[in-house]
Amino acid sequence: MSIARSGYLRDVQYRFPDRLKARSVLHTRYGRGDWFEWLAANIPLSSGSTVADVGCGGGAFWTNAPLHVPNDLILHLVDISSGMVEAVKTALDLLNRWQNVEAVVGDAAALPLRNASIDTLIAVHMLYHLENPALGLKEMGRVTREGGTVAVVLNPAGTMSELSALARTALNPSSKAHPAPLSSEQGLALMRTQFKHVDVVRYDDELRVTDPVDLLGYLGSLPIADEAGAMEKLGAAVDEAFRRSDGVFKITKASDLLLGHR
Repeated sequence: MSIARSGYLRDVQYRFPDRLKARSVLHTRYGRGDWFEWLAANIPLSSGSTVADVGCGGGAFWTNAPLHVPNDLILHLVDISSGMVEAVKTALDLLNRWQNVEAVVGDAAALPLRNASIDTLIAVHMLYHLENPALGLKEMGRVTREGGTVAVVLNPAGTMSELSALARTALNPSSKAHPAPLSSEQGLALMRTQFKHVDVVRYDDELRVTDPVDLLGYLGSLPIADEAGAMEKLGAAVDEAFRRSDGVFKITKASDLLLGHR
């Protein structure tokens, strides 16, 4: 990861959990509502196993983990942001559910974990932040035991395209062109070079957003909103989109859980 890019992620975009929380509102209020249950049902989390969460953020998976997730897991939580690490420590201390937790600042391209020390590694919606995703996957494989699993979540190309189109309408041509993030299709191809075999499980959803404030809050949490004058343009675009859609802005979305087996 370049110094400039990693610095932006660490010090601006993911300095604290606030922006992630703003985005989660759209999904929790208007989506299926079973995201964490679905993840926990499809990721191997056996009693007493050692689990790493790379790019753990504020610990949303763990604070929302359903009761069937074992309480005796040994957790290693890693994030590039010290603010996120402090947030997840506080959250899990208050939750008082897991007693063996280590939360540390670390880069996914050089994980602060021993070789073959992890049974299940989780990387949810973070691989596309890496300048070199293949190197990140190699690191994940390095720290995962033979017979273990690396669980990566990415979005297929084109997911939430309605939201992307709205942002482009609002900001082009003033906004800078950004390359499309790593898709689950591209991630699958990379994982097949690193793991014996890879299973794919799809999560389909549709968001029917009825409050423009929530939609603008999501857009305002994105890097595009950091540009001068962006929020005013986005606000006008959101108002227009709701007028044209009779008060319900629909967003089609999907995520792929890629399970790489060592």
